[in-house]
Amino acid sequence: MDLQGKEARKEEGERPLEAYGAGGRSKEYHKNEGRDSQTHDDRNSIHPPRRRQPPFSYPHGAQKTTSTTVTRPREPSPSPEAIGIPQALGLSSRDQRLLRKARRSPPVTKKTLSELDLPCIMGNINLRMDANFDRDLHFKPDLDGEKGKRKRKEAADYWDSLASEIAVYSFRAAFEATEIEDVASSDGARRTFDPRLPALFETLQDVIKTLVPERDHATVMQNLEVPLLMQQIRKGVFDMLTLATWLAALLKTHCAPMRDEWADCMVEQIKKGSQSQDPKEIVNGLQTLFAILEAMKLDVANHQIRAFRVLLIEDTVPFLQEYFKGKMSRGSFQAESARDWYLSVRTQARQEDATDEKAPVETDDTLKPLEALFRGISDQLLQFNPPADYPETFLFDSERLWQLRSTVQNLINLDIAWYIFESYVNKHKRYLSAPEETYSTFRSRIWSLMEDGMDLENRIVGNPDNNDDNPDHRGGKRWTQNMRCIALEIARFACAALQLDAVVADEVIVPIEEALEWHLTNESNLFVYFQNSMREKVLAATLVAAKRYLPLSPLAICESQRAPPSTVPVGTGSASAPLTPQQLDIERIGMRLAHMGVLHWRVWAPLLYLRDEIATAELEPALI
Repeated sequence: MDLQGKEARKEEGERPLEAYGAGGRSKEYHKNEGRDSQTHDDRNSIHPPRRRQPPFSYPHGAQKTTSTTVTRPREPSPSPEAIGIPQALGLSSRDQRLLRKARRSPPVTKKTLSELDLPCIMGNINLRMDANFDRDLHFKPDLDGEKGKRKRKEAADYWDSLASEIAVYSFRAAFEATEIEDVASSDGARRTFDPRLPALFETLQDVIKTLVPERDHATVMQNLEVPLLMQQIRKGVFDMLTLATWLAALLKTHCAPMRDEWADCMVEQIKKGSQSQDPKEIVNGLQTLFAILEAMKLDVANHQIRAFRVLLIEDTVPFLQEYFKGKMSRGSFQAESARDWYLSVRTQARQEDATDEKAPVETDDTLKPLEALFRGISDQLLQFNPPADYPETFLFDSERLWQLRSTVQNLINLDIAWYIFESYVNKHKRYLSAPEETYSTFRSRIWSLMEDGMDLENRIVGNPDNNDDNPDHRGGKRWTQNMRCIALEIARFACAALQLDAVVADEVIVPIEEALEWHLTNESNLFVYFQNSMREKVLAATLVAAKRYLPLSPLAICESQRAPPSTVPVGTGSASAPLTPQQLDIERIGMRLAHMGVLHWRVWAPLLYLRDEIATAELEPALI
């Protein structure tokens, strides 16, 4: 990088290089939403691991004033390396502010990438849990939500301030023999800033050393010797293009071939900036360089996830048991309320079985305690109003449960919409000639309106990007937001069934819309009817899947999720009847819930739910 240019042209809206945000639900892993990959107690850390960024540090020790004086934050004291801002350079007030206040280190550092190291991956409890449910789990930068917006803003400010800093160095190098007047503050003090380039080169050196074999470390140290580079920059003789060319050759030796074009682009950007003396172009090249480094680190981490996936999955139960046992013994995790919840739902299940007039479903005695767990969770998935929260023991499954609840509520809403359609048609003494085909088309149209073409399978798999900010609002905000469109679609189907005009009249759509709004926003008898029906179906499908999963290893259960649901509805004697679309949905829900429940039971039954029974059983032989 030739730093002899005198000015830097500042441009707004530059896309920043993003530091890894531990989101990878790598998915980003997100895991959205600020999350420390090693803070295992964070109940929101469910997408591949998201890391909480350190807060921006502001200067301390504001000067004390009287009550009549306006308090202003004190400028940070200049360090010995502080550089004055030349008045003749003509930097804008924004550029001067960024020089003094923007972050000092690049958005991508050895520390921000450390969560991608193998020890952090193996110790990331969120990743271990997600590995059981997402075959394509991977890390990616966390750019979602307010946190991502804030990180992009900080990164953009950093790179803009670096372009101004390069302009300052170039200006001072060009007028080395001339006395330069610096910008002064309102009190006459000289405006200075601490340089970022030394930290940038140090970071570059540290990150590259984590990505290349140890045999190349000596060459990295030699070519990125920070004192020498800074001396060359101050003298105006630093050749960034030569350094960039060497870096590109080094990185292309060790990175995936798909990154080669990116490395060439980095060299071209720096070449263009050096020839035009435009610091902004040079900074663009540096942004690309750090993006390559981040991508290389992500490539390594994602390869490690794939390589250790089997180990992560098979070790899930003992890892969680050891983790929670230690937390409970230290008193840092309170789970007694979850035990009280389980004992309550088990008692309720026994009472329901005793008072049920219908023949009770035959369940193995060994499955009865687990069945109570499924009943309790199913009730929370199916109830009209969202639960305040799920039991503490579901700390790392709560997001998956919210997603399942949204899916179940969507299916109930679809049942309600179909019932309103059928009722309107039957009211006019007409009957559907091909109800199954009509339902299939009806269902497809409603999903396309509500989910913008997203199929139910994606929702069940649990892609966080496909969920509303509020994970539970009677199936999601889209139902209420699209109420009018859904009512219009129902009215169109009704007009087609009744062989009315293609133009939907108000007398058709108004009663349909009123009925739809009432039943979707109130816990009506119609909702209760479909809720109870869904409860029976979901429980039946879940228990069948759970019985099949109990003797299997975690890996075998995980792999079984890839298999399509059975082709015979639960409880039927047919040997070849295909499942209806709703039965397929319920089968998938049952498989997903059984997967979560069986793993959960293996961890928590001995630790909490059946703790007293197990202790008694172990004590009795000793007494005998």
